[in-house]
Amino acid sequence: MTLHREQLERETKFAMIAKKARENPGEIFTSLSHYLSEEFLISSFRKLRKSAASGIDGETCYDYELNLLVKIADLYKRLRNREYKAPDIRRAWIEKGAGKKRPLGISTVEDKIVQRAVTDILNNIYEQDFHEFSYILSQLGQISH
Repeated sequence: MTLHREQLERETKFAMIAKKARENPGEIFTSLSHYLSEEFLISSFRKLRKSAASGIDGETCYDYELNLLVKIADLYKRLRNREYKAPDIRRAWIEKGAGKKRPLGISTVEDKIVQRAVTDILNNIYEQDFHEFSYILSQLGQISH
């Protein structure tokens, strides 16, 4: 299956998930892992900021992309076989102002791919609970944690 065709099919499936979540707010989604196809993982990789810092393994997005298809196939296999284990996070400290610093966790490229893919799947469900005024409030106040 081509990447474009898989993307169109995935968008249709995600639209159905969104519709189900919108129509049945109490719906419990018990399994979404079947949406994690190799093509979807490649698509998730393409969304990453390529200039982002590397994780604890030192591998950059550019390094990962050199052997992308093989690495994605391996990642997909580990996810399907429930063998994927999120790696440790590299901690960096960034200036906050007034001489203070705050910690920043930096994931590996592979973990960023998985996080992006899972986020995209879950957004289709939880966007249905998001109200227009929530967006406006978050934009006005730039609400932070």
